[in-house]
Amino acid sequence: MLLVLGLIVLVAFIGIMVYNVIEVNQLHAVAIANRSAGFDNPRNMMLIGSGLGLAAGLLLGLGIATPSRGFKARYADARKAEAISDAEAQGFHGASVPESSVIQPNPEPPTPTA
Repeated sequence: MLLVLGLIVLVAFIGIMVYNVIEVNQLHAVAIANRSAGFDNPRNMMLIGSGLGLAAGLLLGLGIATPSRGFKARYADARKAEAISDAEAQGFHGASVPESSVIQPNPEPPTPTA
């Protein structure tokens, strides 16, 4: 979820920065020509763009770093793996009795069909 939100903010950041480049180029051209055409100060849009860039980086970083599974699920898996390794260390491999003492069942005789 954070990755998607971060990508949306990143696209908005790129759009704002392209707009800012155009505005600053126009302001620069007016300043060089020494004309006063009443252009707006691009400072506010620059601040908005840098804020969007910061937010996009933060959201993308959190989205990448956040694990997909929660702490409780990872903790339960670790405890389960620990219990299995402890049981194997004690000689328990999934059966409650040694395999040599297991008696195989006798097959049932076939029933006659009429």
